[in-house]
Amino acid sequence: MRRRLFFALWPDATTRQAITRATRRAVRTCGGKPTPAANLHVTLAFLGPVTPEALVRVESVEPPPCAAFELVLDRLGHWDRASVLWLGPRETPVALRSLERDLWDRLVALGFERERKPYAPHVTLARKARNVDADVEPVVWRVDGIALVESKTGPRHSRYTVLRFWSFTTNPTRQPVR
Repeated sequence: MRRRLFFALWPDATTRQAITRATRRAVRTCGGKPTPAANLHVTLAFLGPVTPEALVRVESVEPPPCAAFELVLDRLGHWDRASVLWLGPRETPVALRSLERDLWDRLVALGFERERKPYAPHVTLARKARNVDADVEPVVWRVDGIALVESKTGPRHSRYTVLRFWSFTTNPTRQPVR
């Protein structure tokens, strides 16, 4: 059975609350389907459906070395074609660009295919959304690790489960982080 997997920056509860507060007005006025707070994240590498054999390879990945860094989410955006309202950084930190590139280099070495579109870090706020003209209070996120996440499609929204979390300063854990 295949499992839908991705690597992500996974916010702590305080950052999640800050994102929700900063974007509440925009999400309410966009007319879309809001992303549940528990699902807020920034994707680093979407792997898609993965076989059990490939999952073993994915779990063996040692993420690239990285120090904690700040990610400032201060830009509200909308993708017309996908009808997605999102929050992202005006300036992508060099550490995040390096982390994404180096993680993909490791995944490609394991036989995964790198995404073709340029990396655009963002938090999906709502789907089937209209563009809104709203200011957002910047959210400063101290990113201190990455997560391997499984996505299970549900009737109302996808449910995400953290399979593994790698802290930039400690050993990896398999306990879900919320």
